[in-house]
Amino acid sequence: MELRLIEAASEIGAGMRGASMGMAALRVAAWKNGSELFGHAEESILRDENDVLYEDDISPNAHHIDGLIRFESDLAYEVYKYLRNNVFPIVVGGDHSIAIGSVSGTKMAFPNDRLGVVWIDAHADLHSPWTTPSGNVHGMPLALLMHIEKKGRKKPSVYTMDTWDQLRKIGVNGPKLLPSDLVFIALRDYEPEEEAIIKEHGIKVITVADLRKKGAKAVVDETLAHLSLCGRIHVSFDVDSLDPSISVGTGTPVPNGLDLDEARDLLSGFCADPKTATLDVVEINPALDTNNAMAEATLSVLEPLFPILRGR
Repeated sequence: MELRLIEAASEIGAGMRGASMGMAALRVAAWKNGSELFGHAEESILRDENDVLYEDDISPNAHHIDGLIRFESDLAYEVYKYLRNNVFPIVVGGDHSIAIGSVSGTKMAFPNDRLGVVWIDAHADLHSPWTTPSGNVHGMPLALLMHIEKKGRKKPSVYTMDTWDQLRKIGVNGPKLLPSDLVFIALRDYEPEEEAIIKEHGIKVITVADLRKKGAKAVVDETLAHLSLCGRIHVSFDVDSLDPSISVGTGTPVPNGLDLDEARDLLSGFCADPKTATLDVVEINPALDTNNAMAEATLSVLEPLFPILRGR
């Protein structure tokens, strides 16, 4: 199978600057370690809209959300285009709000298939402009993609919610996935509003403790069994799923995370499954890092995936 690296260097959704340099940091790591990472696949570099970060923010409940419309639409189309040509897209962020575009593009390519999403992340990303404690859109993509918005204490403006609605319509109308077709792995930091959504919809959560008890390979099997009714699977890997002892090079590190072998086994297992259609890698932030450690660690997780995917 052919592969395509898509650089989605948007950091509009993050609270700290620097995630737009994730792909550049991976390039530096690959050069330093003599890796062939960038020899394995053609690359697309999307134009970002990060200049909006220097403009006045008129949407405090979803900061600079207006800057995401064109970017997420372009990313969705890029993912769609390669999937329709039987090419596997690896989308390198950027912050986790890029999943709005990558998941929408995957759904657009396979509109008649149920889409399963594996969210490997310390955070639930189930907030909306109604509930967000920070206003950062990287904490909201799953709520947007599933059309789940818990009314909260916040009162977002009409403009914010109109823009939110435009983002929800990228790709195909309607929710991109069902709550029953979402699996969290390594989730360990979330707010009560997000916990309420997880409980109300019975969303599957596999903690780091669960993974240690069962083993990563068993977790892959369990996840794929849970998503057996899905025709396609989208895997979204946030580097903050990793333990901060590996690196601090991400905006929101959380203790007690995955080690590199566990992350490697998870991603290798999912990428070996023919249903897996797309992979995101997000939140590498060299501006917060020391000696580019996060990019080097992420590179070691990604490298085994290329022979697996090419052999499918």
